Parts: sequence; C-alpha cells; structure tokens
Amino acid sequence: MNNEITNAVDVLKSGGIILYPTDTIWGIGCDACSDNAVKKVYEIKRRDHSKPLICLASSFEMVGEYVEILNLKKLKSISEESPTTFIFNNPIKISKYVSSNNNSIGFRVPNDNFCLKLLNKFGRPIVSTSANISGIDIPLEFNSISSEIKSEVDYIVNYGKNKKSYKASTILKIDENGLITKLR
Repeated sequence: MNNEITNAVDVLKSGGIILYPTDTIWGIGCDACSDNAVKKVYEIKRRDHSKPLICLASSFEMVGEYVEILNLKKLKSISEESPTTFIFNNPIKISKYVSSNNNSIGFRVPNDNFCLKLLNKFGRPIVSTSANISGIDIPLEFNSISSEIKSEVDYIVNYGKNKKSYKASTILKIDENGLITKLR
C-alpha cells in the first residue's frame, strides 16, 4: 500500500489525475488546489463545469484551512456514523473550478486507511468524483469502470481493486448559521 500511496502522491504533485479507491466508490482525483488538474477531471468525465466536485480531506482540521466550521464536534460525530460529504459556503485556497463558481464546496473526511494515508502524505485536499462519464451509471467496483476512464487518467492505484461499494456518501448542506439540510 505504501508504494501505491507514494506513486499516487507523485502524480498528484505533478498535476496529474489518479483513479483511486475511496471510502465509498472508486474516484477520479487530483490536487483540489490546481486549476489545470481540476479542469482535466471535468474533461475526463465530460462533466458540465456548472456541476461542482467534492474533495476529500485528511481531517476536519484540514477542512478548516479552507472553510469555516461552526460545530466541529457535531460534524465529526456525523462523519463517524457513515460516509458523509458536507457542503460549506465561502471556500478559500481551492481551485475555483471545484465549486463551479457557486461559492460552496463539498468536503468529506474518509474513514478509510488508504485514503487517510494518501491525504496525509499529499498534505492538501484531493478532488473525489465518481469514476464514470457524466450521465452514465456510477461503477460500484473497479472492473465496472469504463476503459475510456482508465485510459485517460495518469495513474491507476493498484490497491483495493476487489473492493465492492454499495453507495455514494450522504450529502449534507451547512448554512452560515450551522443549520444542516440533507441533500442526498
């Protein structure tokens, strides 16, 4: 696993795109702070730029470097129950393409050893979007990912390829007052 993390981090640092296992489904990822890398992800997915992407972070402390968190203890508790993506307003230091200019951003802190090690070694948030062409069903296992996606990324992580996923994360929107609304 450590060699795969090193290889993936090297690709991320060079502005490349990785295909990697997350705590939910296989994802297409890149440096969330790099405009060029994020634009490549949109191209690979053939995704409309008006649709935002989400990011993974190693901790809520890392998330706090990019958004204001009002109730850290509550978010940690919710996140420990099941994979949860939180939508925050007013991100800073993240590629403008991640939020698609709607001034909000989705962050998830995964409860997954591989993802956490990858994020800690990289030291910044990583984009995490499903490994599919937009509008096509989300693959729930590595073997269901299209050859088109596999051929367009710069690196495919050779770890967790037998993992089966069952669903994407829950998505919760947090407003300026800390009020939480379930979106998915």
